Amino acid sequence: MENRTLLKKSLGEMNIAYTETQIDKLIAFQELVYNKNMKINLVGPSSKEDIMRRHILDSVGLLRHKDKSKFDNCKIIDIGTGGGFPGIPLSIFLANTKIVLLEKTIKKTGFLKKAVESLSLENIEIVNGRAEEIARENKMRGSFDLVIARAVAKISILLEYSFPFCKINGKIIFYKSRKVYEEMKLSGDAINTLGGEIEDLIKVDVSGLEEFRAFLIINKKKHTPLKYPRNFAEIKRNPL
Repeated sequence: MENRTLLKKSLGEMNIAYTETQIDKLIAFQELVYNKNMKINLVGPSSKEDIMRRHILDSVGLLRHKDKSKFDNCKIIDIGTGGGFPGIPLSIFLANTKIVLLEKTIKKTGFLKKAVESLSLENIEIVNGRAEEIARENKMRGSFDLVIARAVAKISILLEYSFPFCKINGKIIFYKSRKVYEEMKLSGDAINTLGGEIEDLIKVDVSGLEEFRAFLIINKKKHTPLKYPRNFAEIKRNPL
């Protein structure tokens, strides 16, 4: 199916409103990712259609959330964004929202900078660094209304990376596969320790994507203790 037709059909099925300019930018981003992916591993082996369905459309699936209006005019950080997912596709639809893309790999950060410039995305800031280190900076800790992460690690590890960035009464949203149910069973104590509580788990049908997708939504209710996040080795060796 031709890109433009696929995009319009899929966004329509997901009840996500769009403009022709947004369609143009999504297609341009697909091309940028596809071309760069042949040189560095942004999304693993992927055809152009895979990039559109499994990454771009999957990323914007968050806009199906019942409270999606709350994502506008706020401040979001995308942890471990990799090739810009979900942050860049979301930024195309959330022009009034400031989105920080956090990525530790310099080569991927270089790609992100070129992509943001090419797509003229003025609402994005790119930060190169490790989440457990950046979260200790005063200007970053407790600064975001929404913290998002897509398929970068198990919940037990993501929690400690994510909570320090989030404001009190902000939300943390993880894009997860079917493993979310198993991982949630092991995460209750960690969520409480870090200052949060689970609000919801929403299964999402992404048009044209046969894989299971769900959003785990967590509310931050109180300050995260200052000793978190710990260093990477300790987080991995002894998750909360």
